[in-house]
Amino acid sequence: MLSHASVLVQQDTLALCTDPWLLGDAFNESWALLARPAITPHHLSNLSHIWISHEHPDHLHFPTLNAIPEEQRAGVTLLYQEHFSSRMRRALDNLGFQSVVELPLLRWTSLNIDTSVFCCSSGTIDSLLAIRSKGVTVLNLNDCALSPGVARSIGKRIGPVDVLLTQFSISSWVGNSHETDAPAKHNVIARMRTYVNAFHPNVLIPFASFVYFSHVENRYINKWINTPGYVCEQLQDLPCRVQFLYNGDSWSSHQGFNLAGDPLVRHHNDFGAIADRPFTSHPSYPLDEIITLGERLIKNVCGAFPTIILKMTDPIYFYLVDLDIAVVVDIYQGLVRAAQRPKEDCDIALGSQTLWYAFKFPWGFSTLEVSGRFELVNTKLNDRALYLCHLYCSDITFKRFWHRLGQRRVWNFLWTKRYELADRFLRKKHRVQHPTDA
Repeated sequence: MLSHASVLVQQDTLALCTDPWLLGDAFNESWALLARPAITPHHLSNLSHIWISHEHPDHLHFPTLNAIPEEQRAGVTLLYQEHFSSRMRRALDNLGFQSVVELPLLRWTSLNIDTSVFCCSSGTIDSLLAIRSKGVTVLNLNDCALSPGVARSIGKRIGPVDVLLTQFSISSWVGNSHETDAPAKHNVIARMRTYVNAFHPNVLIPFASFVYFSHVENRYINKWINTPGYVCEQLQDLPCRVQFLYNGDSWSSHQGFNLAGDPLVRHHNDFGAIADRPFTSHPSYPLDEIITLGERLIKNVCGAFPTIILKMTDPIYFYLVDLDIAVVVDIYQGLVRAAQRPKEDCDIALGSQTLWYAFKFPWGFSTLEVSGRFELVNTKLNDRALYLCHLYCSDITFKRFWHRLGQRRVWNFLWTKRYELADRFLRKKHRVQHPTDA
């Protein structure tokens, strides 16, 4: 265990590191690591592969990758899912690694004579990886949100699983500060049960949640974090062993666990000290700069979708709490402007730097959701405009639509997701037909 979602899998000459985040923060200075990583980027020597599960910065952490010495990068192969968009492939190509290999989905791929990997996409950006070597299989689900049906389908393809690694706590905005409970934290526990029932692992290692919400605007979300102790209490009836690792701890198929102390005690100390940790804050940002950036973004979003889709959106009013003014975003009209509107009549309240960041970067609105640095004022918000911004940042657009339909990678991606798409459609239809169901 190296840090957060980063583990090192070794077998003879193969050394595969997953999602290395070993320094700094993430999501617009809104997430921070709870514990010191077991190693630094300079000590990632003798690696043969690095697998990146998806593009979120707590998994694809560019500062960490760039901090790996150039001579070491030259001997490492980056692994990434064969996504329908080649955008991430192009970004990874520029990092100076030996090569970038896009893993085909839903089939085993050999890395060497003894070791094969199985990659599967989940949702629009997530992916999982099963690693099989000499009869032992480790399945890394990280942030994947799989339904029971899809999980069982994948489990049949992978076969017996020895060790299952999966997220154990919340990873985005889950409620406003005045709320007393967050159903999302319980949903994560339920999802872990689903995975154990689908994959039948011998050992469950919860990971990929060793962070805290580190900004003054989102620090209240820390009250809903699932701590390792709480997770173990909730899952004590599972038929497999639930074992947390601390950075530097390890598991071997021959020798079992190698623990430097009690991981639960060490994690309890880290999680219990969150309130005493440093929290980031930002100064106010100029309104005119925010509007200029917003106009640029909305112009790009409008150009990426047909009018019939843009027409389905409603204007969104953002209330900037530090500037005491609202900004209205109307995607259909292609407008971004200031508006004199009280907070209670707006849709979302947030700081000016947060909206500036959301407008400035293509991934900005995705970061906004994950960082949790906002208050949902209008609970009946028509969020289609925000969803279009999310699709745009994920490179899911109608731009060059017919050209994309001719690309093999697009059809391969859609074909491998046929069961997931069918499952989502059937579950949505079931909810419509049974509106009283939970």
